[in-house]
Amino acid sequence: MASSSAANILLAMTMASLSLAASSAPAPGPTATVRAGFYLAAAARLRPLAALDASLYTHLYYSALAVHPTTRKLALPADPDQAGLLAAFSPALKSRNRALRTLLSVGAGAGVAGAGSQSQTDPAFAAMAADPASRAAFVAAAVALARGSGFDGLDVAWRFPASAVEMADFGFLVSEWRAAAPPGFLLTATVYFSNHVFDAPLPGVDYPSEAVARCLDWVNVVAFGLRPRGAGATAFDAPLYDRASHFSASYGVGSWIDSGVPAGKVVMGLPLYGRSWFLRNKANSGVGAPVVAAGPKQRGSNATGVMSYAEVQKLAAAGGGGGPRRSVTTTYDNASVASYLSVGDVWVAFDGAAVVSEKLAFVARRGLLGYFLWPVNYDDANLTVSRTASEVWMQNEISSSSKNGTGVRQTQGPVRLPPALRSPAGTPGPVPAPTSGSGSWLPWTKLNGLLHLWLLILVWC
Repeated sequence: MASSSAANILLAMTMASLSLAASSAPAPGPTATVRAGFYLAAAARLRPLAALDASLYTHLYYSALAVHPTTRKLALPADPDQAGLLAAFSPALKSRNRALRTLLSVGAGAGVAGAGSQSQTDPAFAAMAADPASRAAFVAAAVALARGSGFDGLDVAWRFPASAVEMADFGFLVSEWRAAAPPGFLLTATVYFSNHVFDAPLPGVDYPSEAVARCLDWVNVVAFGLRPRGAGATAFDAPLYDRASHFSASYGVGSWIDSGVPAGKVVMGLPLYGRSWFLRNKANSGVGAPVVAAGPKQRGSNATGVMSYAEVQKLAAAGGGGGPRRSVTTTYDNASVASYLSVGDVWVAFDGAAVVSEKLAFVARRGLLGYFLWPVNYDDANLTVSRTASEVWMQNEISSSSKNGTGVRQTQGPVRLPPALRSPAGTPGPVPAPTSGSGSWLPWTKLNGLLHLWLLILVWC
């Protein structure tokens, strides 16, 4: 009888052991690196889907569906062409790259101008996220639309929560979105360049890092649009380093990692646009030179002070056009890892192939998940930046695999940044993302050991 009881207890404890192991196992995450691109639906005329080389990316985003200002629901395209683009996006691209995964980006459907600036807030998104009922309905509708349209995931593009209350709502939103999403469904967020929003109208605006690390597959860090507002001088829009301020890609990435989001859940953004100005004196064309206005309005961006990479190259090749060819000066700044060109009285900061290569080397050194290009419509006819980025990244992966001899990309430790580039003192170091079983009061490995100890005692008795 004692033996039978021990056997029954053994069976029960084994079943409990298996159940606990399953419930405490980490949630599945991305298994490959990310080479992503955002496709602006509003700029489809610049590059139709048929002209997009899907093989250059692992993930492509449809950007974007906005929140209706009064109904707080997804604002679907009213234009038949735009509605057709949304329906065709995933099937058309996946037919050319079967491994490609597509995501539907939801948030402000703004263009490139001011993409990284806190001045572009989204009141409609904030109102939806603040109300539990509208938030739940929005989440359910977004997941249903994305799945029904052939997308593999959703992106929360709330640019940007502007108060501590809105950040709390952001945390509720991504938690509820994860709960509503089916297994294997990707969830990402496009976020401010830093975990702390420096130019928010209210103080103390920090992202809910625990919810971000737990609920999202990764965050797309908008490491561009970093020019301080109201600047009266030329400045880099997306420098990798800036020893005089915190407005740099390296500082932003470091702040996200310091906040507790693993490096393997951070994807760094690279701009495919240039920021332009009219110089006050064309003889003074360096960084910090006085300016009189934003640069000329362009067809691509439909905005002053912003031009697509294709238009930057056209400006450089034509020397400005319109009369005698003007001299073109292109400068690469090694300290900032940024470049600019000046043609007459026009000055443009942009990321060329050399800058992209250096930034991707930084991404690899920090062990980040990958990069995204924004927006892919703005590349030139040869897809120069998209192709360069893909080739450089793939070469980095091959190099890392050959070094560790395992065929798996090697994640390297964070690079020590100069003092001016580090996050503020006192921030915690990186911590692993919580898993689905992280709420258990006892780690699984210790609990499993105790179960076996109890089993030996019972059998012995």
